[in-house]
Amino acid sequence: MADRKGSEVRELRLEGAGLFVIVAFLGAGLIGAFFLGRWYERSSALPVGLSQLGSDPLANVVSPDRIEDVDGSANRFDKVEGSTEAEPERQATPPPPVTAEPSVEPVQQKPVIPSPTTASAGSFFVQIAAFRDRSSADKVVAELSATGYPVKVFSENGASGQLFKVRVGGYGTRDQAISIAAELKMKGHAGAFTTQVD
Repeated sequence: MADRKGSEVRELRLEGAGLFVIVAFLGAGLIGAFFLGRWYERSSALPVGLSQLGSDPLANVVSPDRIEDVDGSANRFDKVEGSTEAEPERQATPPPPVTAEPSVEPVQQKPVIPSPTTASAGSFFVQIAAFRDRSSADKVVAELSATGYPVKVFSENGASGQLFKVRVGGYGTRDQAISIAAELKMKGHAGAFTTQVD
């Protein structure tokens, strides 16, 4: 192999304090260049208009006692142009009094939701909950019966024991059961769902 002593590659790493020093130096240079440019701009030339004033900047200011009277032919706010008579007073007319009219709000059509008591001998139900003990199921039944829902408890033997399922209904169509389930969800029974019982 050929000897390559003169062509060594050196690596320059910028880490930690070295990187901070370089960034600080560049930032200081930019800020310094900005302020140097501002200083040069201010010291090199007067702004336009100030060079015309000369040494006495107040020489062109007119004092109030030297202002001449306005001649009589000038328009005034209270006289019609070309006349010496005063204009009639301009006053804003007050808005008419607001009379209290009964507000008529548009009647919104509510979707037809079957009454909870209109359950028939249909096979669609809304299941509210399933309990392992009958007393918990009876509490929910009493609550729903008090609000007019046709509620029943179905007892079923499952793999983990007996369950007491609280169901509302006996609706003839699935759509009726779905609308009652939505209504019950809004009343706090978040787990309500429709089911069909044969």
